[in-house]
Amino acid sequence: MGRVSHQRSTDSCVAHRVRGVDSMNRTRWIIASLVAVVSVVVAVVVVVVLTRDEDPRDFVAEKYRRAQQLDQANNGLAYLATAAPAAVAATIAKATDPRDRRNTGDNHYLRFDNDLIAVSPHAGGSLVLVDSYANGTRRHHAHTSGYGWTSGSAAGDYRGGGSDNGGK
Repeated sequence: MGRVSHQRSTDSCVAHRVRGVDSMNRTRWIIASLVAVVSVVVAVVVVVVLTRDEDPRDFVAEKYRRAQQLDQANNGLAYLATAAPAAVAATIAKATDPRDRRNTGDNHYLRFDNDLIAVSPHAGGSLVLVDSYANGTRRHHAHTSGYGWTSGSAAGDYRGGGSDNGGK
């Protein structure tokens, strides 16, 4: 009988150790899963931060020399670049991902949600003019209207329509 009792207690110890190992494995899996999830979240945040497109105004202000004397009416901010307009427009487009990019001869236009950037020849380099989208499309209307770029104003294309009751 002593032997059977000893066997049961040994079996009980083994079973307890197995449950302890299972519990330990489960804990390790939970920790490993949490570490994996946190790692994926951190990786996604890093990728988003590193690959997001730069704000066009900030990029131009950091990259090119401010030329206040060449500013245009209605907050058209002027900057100077030493490279040709095509190269400057390509550099800006690569860093900022415009919605559209067009050129008329040596003049290049970059359309963004809230801004329009015009790059034109100036003194052997380029003049970079940064405008709000509405002001830029009005300023460069002769060039940009052919692209279908409107002023962006909600009322800008409204022509009126009279009243329903004949004006009475």
